[in-house]
Formats: sequence, structure tokens, C-alpha cells
Amino acid sequence: MSDDHTVVGRVVAITDAIAAASGPLTLAALTRSTGIPKPTVRRIANDLVRHHVLEATRAGYRLGPRLSYYGFRAGRAGDLSVVVPPYLRDLSLRAHGEVSWCGEFFRGELDFRQLVFGHEYRADIKSQTWPSRALLGPSFALTAGGRLQAAFDGALSEQLAQTGCRPLTRYSATAPRELRLLLEQARATGLAYEREQVTPGWSCVAAVILDAEERPLGAIGLTGRSSVAAQRSTQRALIAAADAIGRELRSAPRAARVIE
Repeated sequence: MSDDHTVVGRVVAITDAIAAASGPLTLAALTRSTGIPKPTVRRIANDLVRHHVLEATRAGYRLGPRLSYYGFRAGRAGDLSVVVPPYLRDLSLRAHGEVSWCGEFFRGELDFRQLVFGHEYRADIKSQTWPSRALLGPSFALTAGGRLQAAFDGALSEQLAQTGCRPLTRYSATAPRELRLLLEQARATGLAYEREQVTPGWSCVAAVILDAEERPLGAIGLTGRSSVAAQRSTQRALIAAADAIGRELRSAPRAARVIE
């Protein structure tokens, strides 16, 4: 988000930058990321710390407890953060502890909302940066979630099918013709699978979540180091979960009773 020189815009830009980072951001990194003058970033960030929107640590700024509170209060029937967790737990158990996740398509990104994983993945989750369009550029389409997002975006899909993308590993399918076929398959089936195209030794499979007008809301997926993601039974379970989540979101009332 560029600097729009308004107070609210700068608050949002600083919060967005910290939310998108894989760990705390230093003042210098936050200044580079937002393009806002360093003294202004320091003043706004410290004000947000005083109001518990951010936390200041030795490593830099991170999101604070007030945002967690807002997130909890925003949770409602018909919201992914409320509907998805039971499905993620079931999928992770079915896949023997692999990382199950759900994300929402928002402003050109797959915004990861929920993760469930076995103990053996704890260190990986803490140390790795989750792939994003901002980080990978066109190569985000090599990820299972990114491929689904591109597949249901006609203009983006056509662009990738014409230009291709840079490889991330030696297994990456980057030629325009290869990408076109993969995107067409993802659009037709609602499922995307990649093996070691993004990270050596890792594979991922994802299914799209659609709304009542068949528009993509987000994706649910499994990521890990085993071959579980390649199994037909896992992929069928993932498609079934995505369909069930879509139905539950569509059938939920528009407003839910507030839990006090």
C-alpha cells in the first residue's frame, strides 16, 4: 500500500506491512516497506503500541492484542474464521499431521486465515515465510492456492498463459503452454496440486471455495513433506470440505447473535 499522506491511510499501511511480514519488523524495514518518512513511522507505530494495536519487541514491531480482540469480535456465522476450523482439524488428522490451511482471496492476495498442523511442523511454521503474490510475483501461480486464484481471474490467467513465470525450483512448470494447461485444469476441477514446484521436498494441494454465484472466496489446502497431498482420497476429501464450507457460508444468516 503506497503512502496516501493521510493519517488513517498511514495507520493502515503500517498495520498492513506488519501483518504481511513473517516476523516482527524493525523501524527501518517498516519505513522501507511503506515508503512513509521514518519519523512519521516511528510516531504512528509508537502511538499504536500505546493503544495495544501493535507490540514493540526487541526484534521490531508486531501485531498487538487489540487486533486479536477485534478479530474475535468480527467472527460471526458465515465467516471463514468461524466455519473453517473443524474442517481443518479433520483434514490434518486424515493427512497424519500435515499442515491444513485456509485462506481468503483479498486485494490480489491469498490471505491465510487458519492453520492446523502436527507437532513436527512447528519449527517450519515459525521459520518459513508463506508464499504470496507480493513476494513471488507471477510465480505465485506455481503455488496451489495461487494457481486457483489465477485460474478464476480471466485477465490474470491470460497474462500468465502468455508470459509464463520464473522458476522457483527445477520442477517448476513455467512455460506459457504448461501454465495454460494447469490453469485450465484448476478452473475445470476447482483443484490444484503442485509437488516441489515452490519448495524442494514440499508438496501442496488446494481446493477453491465458491460463493452462490460461483465466484471464488478463497481456498482450503494441505501442505507438507509427505506424499499424502498426491493421494486421490486426500484430494476428494479436500474438494468435499471446500464444497461443505461453501454451502455453510451461503446458508448462514447475515447477522448472528453477539456472544457476550
